[in-house]
Amino acid sequence: MDFAYNTKFPLVVIIGGGFGGIEAAKKFKNKPVNVLMLDKNNYHGFWPLLYQVAMGSLECESIAFSLRKKFDDQKNFRFRVAEVKGVNTEGKFVETSIGDIAYDYLIVATGSTTNFFGNKDIER
Repeated sequence: MDFAYNTKFPLVVIIGGGFGGIEAAKKFKNKPVNVLMLDKNNYHGFWPLLYQVAMGSLECESIAFSLRKKFDDQKNFRFRVAEVKGVNTEGKFVETSIGDIAYDYLIVATGSTTNFFGNKDIER
């Protein structure tokens, strides 16, 4: 069954459009839920391969793509460009740069950051 975005269904908010967020959103295809992904960028990029694009070994589309286009065929999916400022778990809403967004279920998939263990030379 193909479920379109419907206000009768619970809202799953996914913070992050990286690998974790994308995989989570795909799991909800054709399920009776609404999915809203939030990310500060409207694209997903796999930057470790950027040097191959610069060298002409790969096309740009191989390492970066539109998050909206990725889910064109998932009718219960929506995407908003927004920076998340905070999460209110008691009130069940996400504070963002575009306003507060209420949720029924929340998935935080913001990725990771590199730990340079205080070594400024490596960090540069």
